[in-house]
Order: sequence, then structure tokens, then C-alpha cells
Amino acid sequence: MKQRSQKLTEGVYYQTQTSYSSMKKLSEEGEYLNEPKMLFGPYVPEEGLIHFPSQRGVGKSWLCMQLCIAVAGEWDSFLGEQINLHGNTLYINHELTANTMRRRSKRLYQHLPHPVGDQFKAMVFTTRAGLENELISLAGIVQKLQPRLIVLDNLRMAFTASDTNNNKETTRIMNMLLAFCDTSKAALIFTDHFRKHSSGQLTDSDLQSGSGIKTDLADGDFFLRRSCQDKNLRILKRGKSRHFEESESAKLIRLNPQTLWFELVEDDVNEAEHVGISGLKEKDEQKDMAQTLRSQGKNIMEIAKILGKGKSTIHRWLKIDDT
Repeated sequence: MKQRSQKLTEGVYYQTQTSYSSMKKLSEEGEYLNEPKMLFGPYVPEEGLIHFPSQRGVGKSWLCMQLCIAVAGEWDSFLGEQINLHGNTLYINHELTANTMRRRSKRLYQHLPHPVGDQFKAMVFTTRAGLENELISLAGIVQKLQPRLIVLDNLRMAFTASDTNNNKETTRIMNMLLAFCDTSKAALIFTDHFRKHSSGQLTDSDLQSGSGIKTDLADGDFFLRRSCQDKNLRILKRGKSRHFEESESAKLIRLNPQTLWFELVEDDVNEAEHVGISGLKEKDEQKDMAQTLRSQGKNIMEIAKILGKGKSTIHRWLKIDDT
């Protein structure tokens, strides 16, 4: 295996790994590899590049701040997901003012749901400059801090000079973030947004705004969105994963309005009940949704569960055999 220097900006180089080997040799080497450790269950494996697109205003920044505190605070779990790798964390804030971060941090530490250890630190780097302009500073911080988890909040503000709708520019950005992961040996979560007019659809990677290259090149993605049942309820759901089996289950969590900490409500819920799909009243609307779900690869049983109908009804509506 060799190290290859990749220039990201003037004076800053990151090492990316390149290798040339037979599959048989790789198989033998794989015998000695352990399963990846987890910083937030299968949502965030060690050294993974994770895409976190969400609806606007749902609290994704709060969630990421809380996860940084949990990993650095040596908690065993967060929102029911295991944490078996702890260490320093770095939150790169491109969106909020320094005073906003101070107020939010004060609020979170005033209402900690568990004690935090003092071995590691949850650090924040706030800047209004683009990420490429801050790489020299960040390289020094990362080298000193050796974080296990880095959060980049958010992608568009970090790359304001780039068009994240353009595949070529997005590929360049993603290669930069992958190189950042390779060099820092940290997991990196980058926050992003949903495209417009997606509130009534089931969660899928296609709901992200901009180029789909982000999902293609990331190691995994997960999503946070509102529930139509209560203003404080949220749906948290995993999507793509290179390291773990993908899951159709959704987690129901609640933003406590007093503490502003997220709390686990239920581990496995029917997402359709929370995004309004199961509440479609008109029969024609339900039939159209059944057709849409079928085109998305859902089977008869899954469609029946989502729409709250019997399996025979879905069979009749679609007029197909579920073979």
C-alpha cells in the first residue's frame, strides 16, 4: 500500500491511500480486520464519510452537537444507538454565529441527560470563510486534536463558491472530503438539505438537494425530518450504508422543548404515519400512492403496511401478482 499526496489548496496536502493487490491477497489480509467500530450505531461507523441531508429547521445542528458531546463524553449510547468508540470531536460551524454556538452550548450543558467524562473534548471551529480557505488552520487543529468524529455544518455554506448542483464540482468537493477522512482517520458527517416539495414522500436518498454524487461517493447517509403528528416529534432514518445492512425501519425521536435535547420515543415506527402518506383520504390518491410505492420497489406487503390497507386490496388496486 502506498500513500499519495493530494493537493487541496495552496500549502495543504492530504495523504490518500492507493494499493495494488490480488483479490486473494486482499482476502487473506481481511482475515485480520475487525468490524468497524461505531460512533452512533450503524449510522456513523469509524472513519466513514456520512451524508446527513434533512428538512430545514428540524434540528440537525442540535443533533450533531449532541452527538459530538456524547462521543467525547464517553457515553455508551445515544438515542438507543451504541457508541463503542470515543475520543475528541470537532464541530466545524459554517452556519451559525459564534454567539449562537455559545448560547446553544450553554443550553445543552445545563441539561445534560448523562454525566460527561473529562478525558476528551468536544471542540467547535466557527468560520464564515469557505472550507478551502480554512484548510491550513483546520489541518493544524486536526493534527493536534486527533478527533474521532468531525461534523461539517453545512455543505453549502462550506462551499459557497461551488455549485453543488453540478456533478463535476460536487465530485471535486466529495474527493476533498474523502481525502480529509483518509488523513484525519476520523468519521466525518456533513449536513445538507432536502430538495423542495418533498414533505409528503417517504425518505430516500433522492430527496437530497443538488447532485446525487454526494450519495454515490459517501459511505452512508441518514435523514431527519418532521412528524405530522406533533411539532416536537422527528423521524430519524438510515439510508445507504457500505458497512452495515441497510434498514427500512425508522426511529421516532422527540425534541424536548425545555432542554433542547433529543430523546428516543420508539425504535421502529411506520414512517408513512408520520409523513402523512397513510392519512390520504381519497381512494384515487391512495391508488396513485400505491402505484408510486410499487415503482419504488416496495412489495405488496410493504405497501399494505404503509397505506394501512389489506394485502388483497393492494393486489386488486395494482392488478399484479406479487411473485
